[in-house]
Amino acid sequence: MSSNTNDRETKWIEIQKNTFTNWVNEELRVSNRSVSDLGTDFCDGVNLVALVESLQLKKIGKVYAKPTTRIQMIQNVAIACKAITEDNIKLVNIGNEDIVNGNLKLILGLTWHLVMRYQISTRKTKSPPKQLMMNWFRVSIPGVRVNNFTTDWNDGIALHALIDNLKPGISPQWRQLNKQNKVQNCRDAMVLAKDHLNIPRVISPEDFANPALDELSAMTYLSYFVKPNSPGYYATLNWVCKQLKTTTISNLTTDWNDGYNLCAIVASQGGHIEGWPNLDRKDHVSNCQKAIDGGKDLGVEPLLTAEEIADPKVDHLSLMTYISRFQHLVPKKKDEEKIGIKADLNNIRTGVQALITLLYHEKDLKKEFLQVDIAGPSSEQINCDTAWKEKYAECKFVPKEAGEYNVNITYNNKKLVGCPLVFTVKQDLSTVRFITPTESRCRVGSQNSLQVDSADKIVGVLTIEIHNPNGDIKTMECQEEDGIYRTVFQPKNVGEWKIHGYIDGEEISNSPVVFVAHDPQKAWLTGPSKGVAGEHANFIVNCSEAGEGTVTADVRHVGKEVKCEVKSDEEENDSYQIIFKPNDSGTYFVYVKFNGQEIAGSPKSLDVVDPGQITVLGEGIVRGLKGKECKFQVNSGDIGGNISVLVERNGKEIDTRWREISSTALEFSYLPERAGIYKIKVMWNEREILGSPFHTKITDRSRVSLMDDLTELMDENGHLALVCNQETRLHYDITDAGPGSFNAEVLSPSGKLKVNLRKPDTDQIEVAFIAKEEGDHYIHLYWSDIPLDSSPIIAYCPGPILSVDHSKVILTGSGLREARAAVPAEFLINGKKAGPGVPKVIAKGVKMDPSVSIKPLKYDRYQCSYTAPFPGAYLIYVYWSEHLIGGTPYKISATMKGAGSKVKVSGQGLKGGYVGQELKVTVDTEEAGNGELTASCQGQVHTARCDVIDQRNGHYLIRFFPTEAAYHTLTIKYDHENVPGSPFKIPIGEPPDPRKVHVYGPGIEDGILHSYQSRFLVETSGAGAGQLAVRIKGPRGAFKVDMEREEHNDRTILCQYDPQEPGAYVITVKWSGHNVRGSPFSVHIFESKEELISFIKKEKGLNINPRAMETPWREEI
Repeated sequence: MSSNTNDRETKWIEIQKNTFTNWVNEELRVSNRSVSDLGTDFCDGVNLVALVESLQLKKIGKVYAKPTTRIQMIQNVAIACKAITEDNIKLVNIGNEDIVNGNLKLILGLTWHLVMRYQISTRKTKSPPKQLMMNWFRVSIPGVRVNNFTTDWNDGIALHALIDNLKPGISPQWRQLNKQNKVQNCRDAMVLAKDHLNIPRVISPEDFANPALDELSAMTYLSYFVKPNSPGYYATLNWVCKQLKTTTISNLTTDWNDGYNLCAIVASQGGHIEGWPNLDRKDHVSNCQKAIDGGKDLGVEPLLTAEEIADPKVDHLSLMTYISRFQHLVPKKKDEEKIGIKADLNNIRTGVQALITLLYHEKDLKKEFLQVDIAGPSSEQINCDTAWKEKYAECKFVPKEAGEYNVNITYNNKKLVGCPLVFTVKQDLSTVRFITPTESRCRVGSQNSLQVDSADKIVGVLTIEIHNPNGDIKTMECQEEDGIYRTVFQPKNVGEWKIHGYIDGEEISNSPVVFVAHDPQKAWLTGPSKGVAGEHANFIVNCSEAGEGTVTADVRHVGKEVKCEVKSDEEENDSYQIIFKPNDSGTYFVYVKFNGQEIAGSPKSLDVVDPGQITVLGEGIVRGLKGKECKFQVNSGDIGGNISVLVERNGKEIDTRWREISSTALEFSYLPERAGIYKIKVMWNEREILGSPFHTKITDRSRVSLMDDLTELMDENGHLALVCNQETRLHYDITDAGPGSFNAEVLSPSGKLKVNLRKPDTDQIEVAFIAKEEGDHYIHLYWSDIPLDSSPIIAYCPGPILSVDHSKVILTGSGLREARAAVPAEFLINGKKAGPGVPKVIAKGVKMDPSVSIKPLKYDRYQCSYTAPFPGAYLIYVYWSEHLIGGTPYKISATMKGAGSKVKVSGQGLKGGYVGQELKVTVDTEEAGNGELTASCQGQVHTARCDVIDQRNGHYLIRFFPTEAAYHTLTIKYDHENVPGSPFKIPIGEPPDPRKVHVYGPGIEDGILHSYQSRFLVETSGAGAGQLAVRIKGPRGAFKVDMEREEHNDRTILCQYDPQEPGAYVITVKWSGHNVRGSPFSVHIFESKEELISFIKKEKGLNINPRAMETPWREEI
């Protein structure tokens, strides 16, 4: 025997042992016992006795609960074996000692006999239980091929199908399962079986999916689906009860002994049961035999004899399997049910062919068995033609007389379901009809003639009725002549009049005939008496009492026809609108007819004036800029009336101002605060003039924004770097710029370039162009022909790409001449004319080789930086695409780093200043040695311009220009090291505004010497940062001026001077070098009051009250 065979046998024994162990534990649960090894746990007989008692549901003897000797164990086992044998289970080749000795194979065999007897089949039958189970499963899961209890179940699909069949819906996707996922399929199915059907997992998914699965293990697990009171057991019972529409059948054994229920199942499937349903329920065997015979006719072979079915101890599995064979039968129809009838006999007329359709699906239907009998009112048989088609037959006949008909259809001498068919045939009235006039409208009071014609003589009584609009009915008199019946009617009021024709109470074919009566004298015309040229005039025709009809209109002006429109009023169903537009002034006449007759109120006149001479002029009615006042003029000419204007944006009214500029013209102005379309309504006498509303485009070029980040595209000069012969694209967002137009032009050294403007999105503009030559390019951008704030953008193109030539590389920078230890040294590799080569730099030192960083710039240029770690000699090698550049290596002698701590900073600039002022700082590096001085100035938001000027003597001048009123940070470094005091905090204020400086007080007024007060105030609040300078010149030259603040931080300065003699004084007040408002001030001091008064009258033309001169300046300073 091969090794694979031994392994397979070992595996199935292990699977069987595990399965049977689980089955035993499932049965022992009622006694709170369990086993783990069948080879040892049955040896003392205690568990075996407990198992048999659980299966037989009774005590079988007294056992030793805790046997201590072998004899006690054998006695326990003997009790169990005796009870098994007495229950008709034959034990072959297994004795008591075999169990005590733990013979596993024999114990497994004993366990299988118990499963067979107590779980699968309760008694011996002709058919083996294995075959019965297989037959039941095949019927229950017809969509899955099952031929064994091993490999056909390994993939779990059959198990899923079985579970879904027993409880539809819990595994609906079983057909889509992957056969390769055997273990997972089995695991999922067993979980569903446990959760929904209470099937215990006596076998593991891994064992069930194992190719070594044995039949006994599989049958043990699957028997839970077919044992008494199992899901399969109840599924079969439920089908039976549903089929027989009963709930009285509760088992698959004794309820079937008398054969009646089995006969009922056969009969429900169309089988023949002799004497059904009147059977003798006491004759069990005979009834069972009738059911078996009827089942054979249906193709169902029996599994039991009639005697076995009638036995109260009949095996449930045999009967259950036999019944299941009926579940998927197509019920056999009775003869009278084999043919269906389809016919519409509700409206049959004489002389018209009638049709009865017979439907069938039986392939073996015998046509000669069909008989169709039709009897008419005179009891004569009517000839019927039967034409056979595929799956149906057509029976056609033509009734010749009116009356009641009977149709009997039989098959094999049995009447079809629904027979006899009883119906009535009516006389054909299709030849009797009204001769209707072409015009269905008539006027109230008019006489109207109506005729009834018939191709054949009318059989019966003709009646003509007229129904008026109120619902009243009147029978009309008719006169017959040559088969034509005539009548006349005269409508008395408006509305719909219906004339019905009947023969013996049945309406003729084209009845009723409808006439619509109208009265044009009850329609009237209304409308305005005055109108405006260019505007539609609207007249109303009220037809609410005139009935239905057509309104026509004719408008005339100076004898000429004016085009007009007649349409139904949407608000009033019985009204019409006459709409026309008078283009000239004058009198218009409106004529209206209803159904061709003139109505009341027609014609009506309309006097029209022309406001078309009103003109609207001005830029503000067409376009404008956000934040800039827009103006326009409205001239109404000589027509008079009231002019009003309404300006709106998005439905919100905008404040509007107006002023009269002439007797007929007004100027209107408004201030647009946002971009967009502004709607301007210009109204004359509350109605809009021609052209109104006007839609004014207000734009805002400041909201045109660049969407691209150009940071990486800029060179060190802030110019946009272009690539020659490659398209450059700039994208702008115009969402909030208002209704303007975008334009652009690009100027190259040789002239304008072609610019493509594209719209990738509704509110976006793409500017595209191609630079083709070296040099600066200026990109001009416009919104509604106004340059953007960012326009022009300066760009640079390096020209066409050149071939690589290392000889044209230019090296510049101090880092090629000198360096200082620990201080980065820089130089530039300029390959602009050398083609797109690859730079490489190697630095060699005596003690250490410095590393060199290479930063790419635009146009094939590279910024190189290295740091010498120690003073000494270094060599710099520069390569361009692996070619050593001529003149290299450079020999560098690195010196000591500058001493930043010895740098001295001074100057007024450290004290602060104001926005826009040039501030200066002096830097002394004489004691710091050689080094590089750098400086930067940063405000709160912006970076201020900062210039470092080398004065070539160890001294530097730093100039910086503050850009905002806030503290600025001035950072000064020497060889990358902050100098003492750096960074410096510099206070910056607003720039000086001499217009906001106010000077007042007695010291700038004319006065008398002996009582003169020379004090005056200079108020600098709001004038920004600045320096106050006061200069006074008098009869003997300059004067000393005393100035002081009232408080330390006060912006008000008190000034005072001491004039000693009369004369003219000039006081000059300057704020940061600029005269303040009123400066210079001229002051005249006199000896006497009379001289002062005379001077004021003569020089200033004023009359002064002398008493007023007695009151000196009293203002508190």
